[in-house]
Amino acid sequence: MRLVRLVYYSHASREMSLSDLKSILDVARRNNQAQGICGMLSYEQQYFLQALEGERSAVNELYLDIAEDPRHDEITIISYEEIAEPFFKQWKMGYAGGSAEFTKLLQSMGQTEFLPDTMTPQQAFKFLQHLTGNQAEL
Repeated sequence: MRLVRLVYYSHASREMSLSDLKSILDVARRNNQAQGICGMLSYEQQYFLQALEGERSAVNELYLDIAEDPRHDEITIISYEEIAEPFFKQWKMGYAGGSAEFTKLLQSMGQTEFLPDTMTPQQAFKFLQHLTGNQAEL
């Protein structure tokens, strides 16, 4: 079995409410559990940044479904790589949004606002990795 990590960003087609985000996460967690996929999602300023980890064909299929979702556009893969084991394995889909820690992390990266399209693949992964300890309850 080949495991991969896919990191992408996208722009929401409209502002997402907490209810919208909860709905997205509920469906993702349920479906990801069945497919053996784990990951981390971040949302702020109408941008999504997400890492998906799991068996290659399952991650590829999920990404194609995500890409067709009308709630976002400008979907761009930042990185796609084979991995020995998932980093986000304890979360079927973790979530972190705007918070003091979120803002502090952005500032440490030299950003004043959440612009994942300006992040390198390493920055995007490290950003999500760091946020795993500061997740919001949704």
